[in-house]
Amino acid sequence: MLLMIFLVLLLLLVQVFLPGHFLTDQVGTQMQIGPRDDLPEPTRALARSRRALANLQETLPVFLTLGVLSIVLGEQGWLSLLGAGLYLVGRCGHVVCYMRGLSPWRSMFFLVGLIGTIVMAIPLVPHIWS
Repeated sequence: MLLMIFLVLLLLLVQVFLPGHFLTDQVGTQMQIGPRDDLPEPTRALARSRRALANLQETLPVFLTLGVLSIVLGEQGWLSLLGAGLYLVGRCGHVVCYMRGLSPWRSMFFLVGLIGTIVMAIPLVPHIWS
């Protein structure tokens, strides 16, 4: 599970750098390192990378909470790992589809990630009553 958490955090790191990369491509290095007071409208790639990052940041706390709980409670069996894997695959597919504008696929990958978090929660449910 710890490896899955690190891989998801690596995905977060990649997605954090994407908007900066696209902004530098749009306005150049000098404007990027400046105060950025008068930036032009973002390009399509920049806007999409920002929205994809915001979307990941909305689901990441749930994943991290479930991942840490599964470690602490000793629930790192196949079901927890399957859920974490589904989340990772879903989020990787989501960002790729978001950046390319693949509309129905983006939502499908989001659903895969959501199902992954639900699957991660299943082994933790018995601990609610213990």
